Amino acid sequence: MRVGLIGFGAIGRSVAAILSGDAAVDIAGVLVRPGRGATVGPDLPPGCRAVETIEDLLALKPDVVAECAGQPAVAEHGPAVLAAGIDLIVIAVGALADDDLRRSLVETAERAGSRIHLPAGAIAGIDGLSALAIGGLDEVHYTSVKPPGAWRGTPAEARFDLGGMTGRTVLFEGSARDATTDYPKNANIAAIVALAGIGLDRTRVALVADPSVTTNCGRIDARGALGTLTLEMDGRAEPGNDKTSASTAYSVARTIRNMSATVVI
Repeated sequence: MRVGLIGFGAIGRSVAAILSGDAAVDIAGVLVRPGRGATVGPDLPPGCRAVETIEDLLALKPDVVAECAGQPAVAEHGPAVLAAGIDLIVIAVGALADDDLRRSLVETAERAGSRIHLPAGAIAGIDGLSALAIGGLDEVHYTSVKPPGAWRGTPAEARFDLGGMTGRTVLFEGSARDATTDYPKNANIAAIVALAGIGLDRTRVALVADPSVTTNCGRIDARGALGTLTLEMDGRAEPGNDKTSASTAYSVARTIRNMSATVVI
């Protein structure tokens, strides 16, 4: 399995490190910003090339490309990957809250015979949620709780004193569509929960800052015709990026391994 990575920041580096010892996976290349190709060279897996255009990445003939660079990268590079008949793994699922972009990517994939893979990321229970959705869901709530510092650089910083926060504070309540649009680096899980369940507009989301926690916590509460689902996952943040949980990179690695596995779980 030849793999291309879009982005070589915290998540991209972690994915490459996790898969580096897997004989069934070859990290063929990573797409980095112009001018950064030479600087990341020492950190690349053996045999991996750093390239600065999507055309050069596709020229390495990857079987799958994993986006590890954020929502703008999905719109910028996703169409070219899918049009080339190559499967695309999307980490920044919040980009698909843009209906026009999502529709365009799906249509491109259908024409080219490629597929779009959406890993669960830093949450569990997506399999159960999507099964309940087939039977009929009435409501889905997703709650994300992170330390105040993880919300820096978001709209919350202008509305709340994140540095002086002394208690649990709800920063946002609304639809999954608005959460992923307003908080693109913090609320991508809200999008995968919504797409697996009852949609971006019906899924309700709460984003919370809590100075008493040191980890990132995600909770799903769902109710439907087949029963209820309550799930809470608490995990440490990705080193160097407290907005993202460390388990995100492992979810990407699992998706890649499943694509070539004989037994898929």
